[in-house]
Amino acid sequence: MSDIGPAIEAYLSRLWETPVVIRDLARIPGGASRETYRFDAFVDGERRRLILRREPASGLIDTESETEFRAYRSAAGVVPVPRAIALEKNGAELERPFFLMERIDDGVVVGPFDRAGFGDHAEALGEQFFAALGRLAAHDASASPLAAHLDAPAPDQCWRIALDYWEKVIDTDAFAPQPIVRAAIRRLRATPPPPAARIALVHGDYRSGNMMHDGAGRMLAMFDWEMAHFGDPLEDLGWALNPVWDHFQPGRACGMVSPERALAIWQASSGIVPDPTALDWWRLFNAVKGGAIWTSAFREFVTGGRTDPVLGLSGWYVQRRQDAVIAAMLSGAPTTPPARDEAQSDLGHILTGTGLTAAGAGMAASAHDAFGGATFTITGLLSLLAAEEAEKAAAWRLADIAAMRDLIGEAAPGEAEEMALPALDARWARLAEALIVHHDRIAATSGDESALLAFYRESAGRRELAWPG
Repeated sequence: MSDIGPAIEAYLSRLWETPVVIRDLARIPGGASRETYRFDAFVDGERRRLILRREPASGLIDTESETEFRAYRSAAGVVPVPRAIALEKNGAELERPFFLMERIDDGVVVGPFDRAGFGDHAEALGEQFFAALGRLAAHDASASPLAAHLDAPAPDQCWRIALDYWEKVIDTDAFAPQPIVRAAIRRLRATPPPPAARIALVHGDYRSGNMMHDGAGRMLAMFDWEMAHFGDPLEDLGWALNPVWDHFQPGRACGMVSPERALAIWQASSGIVPDPTALDWWRLFNAVKGGAIWTSAFREFVTGGRTDPVLGLSGWYVQRRQDAVIAAMLSGAPTTPPARDEAQSDLGHILTGTGLTAAGAGMAASAHDAFGGATFTITGLLSLLAAEEAEKAAAWRLADIAAMRDLIGEAAPGEAEEMALPALDARWARLAEALIVHHDRIAATSGDESALLAFYRESAGRRELAWPG
């Protein structure tokens, strides 16, 4: 039993006023904002299958256990969710806030970057997935447990509250200037959407990686409600339509159905006919929101001692993929990542070997330690991605630096410049900050942005990494 085991037993024994024994306690992977444990509790001869979600000492996003607990209870009967059992806001025996919910066994949760996706069950699951989201949009949650905890915004303020929040996250957590994300924020503020047609309970992270299914085409549950709030239901729809979640199957929302079919299912279930300009706004907003989350992930990875590879993966690989999505939305044209060169340097060979070794160890370990196995596997994936980056790290920086100098009219220095990556990063950051100011001036005078939008698309394509496998 892990160190947390005796504390769980003590808590449950007090809660249920009878001795409780727990068995098969294990930390499980998934999510970067909570520690998640599975276990069986035996009380009065009865076995209870449970999940415990505890707040970490420091987290990726600013959420609280009470919000997630109340969201589960508010969504029950509308969207398939496990039953939330108990909440401890002050941590009790476990020292940090946590809640308990029932565990659903024998289900499948497909990782967000699993190329296989949902196979032959994609269409059937897509029908259920987007219909459930539509029901959530239609549901009157004004008297729900969450409504007693969180305020609902005015319909014309949903967009502003959401954008202000996530822009502040970027302001706080970004290590370097982000001209692509800033261009998107600039456009979002210049073209606000119409007021929300309805104020609804918003999941906040409604995507395929948070859905459990039975492996035979039936949706079992929707998890991870920690970002739940009240707002425009188009926010959830726009997040589910984010191409980052397409399982590398372009044109399939969350790897299930076409975006057009997803919208038709949602519309029939919700009774809402979304304004096309509003949906476009929320789709671009959600790409920015993703960028903010990945930015926070990278800061947490670095400041947290670089020990959680999930945060590193999110803040590096996913951030770059999200930049490509934003650049494509802004320009109306897809990014075109360069073909991967199979030739490798010595460093590339070392990183590839390290990655294959770690990933193999992770798959072997996962049979008896799901969390440890996942940690090794993700570490291996990071190493494989680093092998790709090693071959182009200087090239994309130099190409971006030259292009930004051209755009802002800065002459290249006559003397040779230092070529070490930290020096290149410093030059890139200085020019990116100048480019943001330059774009601000052009936008303020309704000038021609086409050269800037083309640069964003080309830059994102240069930096984007190919998922291993």
